[in-house]
Amino acid sequence: MIIMKLTHIITTVFIALLLFAGAGTAAESLYEGSITVITEDGTATVEDVYKAVAEAGGFTYTVSQWGTIADINGIANTETEFWMTDYENNGETPVYSVADPVIEGAVISLHYDVFDENWQPLETKYTAKITVADIMTEEEAAASPMPALGIIAGLAAAALFLGRKA
Repeated sequence: MIIMKLTHIITTVFIALLLFAGAGTAAESLYEGSITVITEDGTATVEDVYKAVAEAGGFTYTVSQWGTIADINGIANTETEFWMTDYENNGETPVYSVADPVIEGAVISLHYDVFDENWQPLETKYTAKITVADIMTEEEAAASPMPALGIIAGLAAAALFLGRKA
């Protein structure tokens, strides 16, 4: 009786270890950061946020005909793997597509999930997390010293990189 219980416990622990061996694998982060969105009128949509990230060199993307992400960095939706989006818009207006509005402080989390035949998520392969730090009009951005400081910082970093010895 004791041997049977021990065998059962050891088998259960072994199976659990096998199951958790793959579960501990972290998803690869393609992007995580804050972005300032500059638009003509000072209001922003989800796609404005994606454009700002792409322009800053964060990632490339394509939008589907349904207004959702079709691919990021060439990683496209398939029959069992999809880009899913979670939005946290400061408890304000919920957003469902790239045409929906976002506000300052909004967090957009994208995750590329693998699903089984019952549409249950099995694994997350890739993630991207964007925080909307600021939304500015083009006029506000032109008057702000921040873009100029960013250019100066970028030039300084490039000079350091180019001036280093291999």
